[in-house]
Amino acid sequence: MKNIEVLRAELLAIGERIGGGIRPNHYFIIPDRPDGVATPYLEIHGKEYHFIINERGTEIERKITFSDDEILYWFVECGVVGLASKYAALKSTPEKEFRDIYFRKQYSLMLSIKAEWATRKRKEFTEILRDQIHKEN
Repeated sequence: MKNIEVLRAELLAIGERIGGGIRPNHYFIIPDRPDGVATPYLEIHGKEYHFIINERGTEIERKITFSDDEILYWFVECGVVGLASKYAALKSTPEKEFRDIYFRKQYSLMLSIKAEWATRKRKEFTEILRDQIHKEN
């Protein structure tokens, strides 16, 4: 089990790699307390990592894991989602749907970090699209 400083250093290195040597603003950080505006933060309880999102004093999500890789994935995913959203907003056109650009950018960013994470992302997208098709039918 890694302490928060080791996890922060690993996440910072990932952010710098994605950002070409500079960590993208507001991304790839691990706070240890809530800020009230839904920024995920980390609590460590014994051998458990708690990934928590708290908005205006109300806990809206808590995921728990024993895995160093899993907790890093969750924090990396937050940064990747934010960067992909900004990218897709700039690149989408009537011919290129936002969601397609958004998913592809998330996948490519995850692939640049870890192939297993990109594969996991692809599976998540497949589930989202399958659920959407079922809702439309």
